[in-house]
Amino acid sequence: MPSDDCVPLPILCARSAGLTVLEVLSIARTGPLRYKVYNIPKRSGGLRVICQPSRELKALQYILLQEVLGSQPVHSAATAYKKGASIKNNAAAHASSRVILKLDFKDFFNSITLEMWRMYVSKNYTTWSDEDFWFSARVLFYGNRTIFPKFLSIGAPSSPKIANMLLFDFDSILHMYCRERCDNYTRYADDITISSSGYLVIDEIIDYISKVLERDFGGGLQLNNSKTKLFSRSAARRITGVTLSNSGGLSLGRERKRLISAMIHRDICGGILAEERQKLLGLLAFAKDVEPSFVARMLNKYGRIGVLSSIKGIG
Repeated sequence: MPSDDCVPLPILCARSAGLTVLEVLSIARTGPLRYKVYNIPKRSGGLRVICQPSRELKALQYILLQEVLGSQPVHSAATAYKKGASIKNNAAAHASSRVILKLDFKDFFNSITLEMWRMYVSKNYTTWSDEDFWFSARVLFYGNRTIFPKFLSIGAPSSPKIANMLLFDFDSILHMYCRERCDNYTRYADDITISSSGYLVIDEIIDYISKVLERDFGGGLQLNNSKTKLFSRSAARRITGVTLSNSGGLSLGRERKRLISAMIHRDICGGILAEERQKLLGLLAFAKDVEPSFVARMLNKYGRIGVLSSIKGIG
C-alpha cells in the first residue's frame, strides 16, 4: 500500500522529496526517457546495456523503493538484492550436493514488462487508482528511448526489488517442486541453481520450469538454453563466482586467489592504480566473507601493509 491512509503516490513522493506535486508529476511524465544509456563488457563476451536513470528520477525510485515496495515479500530462495542475502549464501545452499544444474534467464530485467507489473499491481495494490499505477510505471520502467514505459532497466535501483517481487510465486513453486524431489533451489537474480545429493533429470526440470514461465508470464520470461550447465564433483563447481570444494566448503578458487595475491604485492610495491586499488578492496571484502582463512594467510605473509591495513576482525 502507498500508506495507511492511501495517499496518492505523487503526493507521497512530493512529501518525501521536498518537491511540489507538479514538480514530481513533471519528472514522472518524462521518466521513461530520463536515462543515460551506455555499454559495459560482459565476462562471457559481448556488451551489457546499462540504462542509468537521471538523478531526479532515481530519487523518486528510491522513495517508492523505501516507502511502497519495501514491504512486499521476497522468497527465501531468492538470494540477491535483499537484506542479509549474498553470493556466499547462494552458493552455500548447494555446497554439499553431488550434482548441480545451472540455468539462466534470457534478458532478465528487460523481459520484465509493464504488463507484468500491471498484473502484479492488480493483485497486490488493490487500492491504487489508475493514476497511481501510471505514475509508478513512468517512474520505475524504462521506455527504450520513448516516453512510454516498457520494461525494467539494468541500472535503476528499484529494478532488482521489483524483479524479486514479481517472481515470488515462481520462486515458491520451484522451491516446493525441488523440495518434494529432495533437491535444492535458489535464484540469484537471473541465475537459477538446482542441486541434488542424488540425480537430476535435466530435461524434465527444464520442461517444468518452461511451463511455469509460460503459464505465469505468457512466455515473456524465458530460459537461455545456451547457458544451461551441469556440474558434478568430478569437475570444478562454481556458483555465482564461488567455488565449491568436494568437502562441502566454499572457496575463492585458485585463479582468484592468485589475482588477489598479485594485486596485494603490486599495492605494497606502489605499482597499483587508484582504480585497481578499489577493485582490490572489493575482492578482499568478498574473500573475507567467502574464505576468511585465505585473507588470514595474506595478512600472515605480508602483514598489515597497504590495503591489508583496512582488514578488520582477522589476524
